[in-house]
Amino acid sequence: MPREYTNIEDLLQSLTIFQGIHIECSQDEEKEIFKTFLRLYGRRGVSYIMRTDRGYDRQTVGEYLKFFEKLSASRLSCKETMRDFQLEHIRRKKLRECTVSEHMRVNFARIRLAENRLCFLENPISDLDGLSQKVILEWMGKQAEAEVKFVTTTSSLRHALLLPGMAFYQEEGRYVQVPDEEETASSDGAVHKKIAAKSGSKTLLFEPKDIDFIESLNKANFLSVRDSSYQVGYTMDELEEMLKDFGFFRCHRSYIVNVQKVEEIEKWTKNSYSLRLNNPQHSQVPLAKGRVAQMRKTYNW
Repeated sequence: MPREYTNIEDLLQSLTIFQGIHIECSQDEEKEIFKTFLRLYGRRGVSYIMRTDRGYDRQTVGEYLKFFEKLSASRLSCKETMRDFQLEHIRRKKLRECTVSEHMRVNFARIRLAENRLCFLENPISDLDGLSQKVILEWMGKQAEAEVKFVTTTSSLRHALLLPGMAFYQEEGRYVQVPDEEETASSDGAVHKKIAAKSGSKTLLFEPKDIDFIESLNKANFLSVRDSSYQVGYTMDELEEMLKDFGFFRCHRSYIVNVQKVEEIEKWTKNSYSLRLNNPQHSQVPLAKGRVAQMRKTYNW
């Protein structure tokens, strides 16, 4: 069964049982998580990457990493580290001139040189180019296999699910684990009540109650869960049939909505309607004019 924690301290103290802990949260929540982590684990023997880390503006990439090589008395060479993080070609580039993706690769090179066994990372793969995401995820995966522990915070549940370890999201003050395919398949035979979706190389199984809506885009169908999208291999007709007993309604040819999440029907013009959801994003889902009467009748609105 997926684990739940009533407070962030209990979750962070459970780090020993996970390969890593990756928490989808807001920036305000992120600050509280960092404070708790710092109180529990301190700074000695721990590496940190914060959202604001940009190094020293006047230094080059090479100078900055050479400084940390000496500071850490690292067994690893600066040259080898720059090669691993695709930084050799920008070693003479000033840090103030680096892109967001280059800065993040430099930050990961810095914590590699420190060789610590515990790392706290804020938003480590958001807003990065494909190369940077690939390099960072591969390195984190190898480190996790060597039992290095990562705790990350991110605004994207999809990104949390890409990282090695377990993903959590916050709901009504609780921290809830997102189950992976293997864990869910072994729990009480409830697989038939979950919808399979893809996130990178992972297959995830979502409970219907966690799905806000489903949309069809460019001949592919996607679940929307906590402001992230996950592609599914079912047709819209199949999804409509699978979810009809869980309070879902086909509100548009390209949309199926979780009616439990609807807080308002909005009428924009004579022929234009939408459904406003009560999720944090207050998502709007189109409601076809021809389905308004059916929806009102079905749900007594």
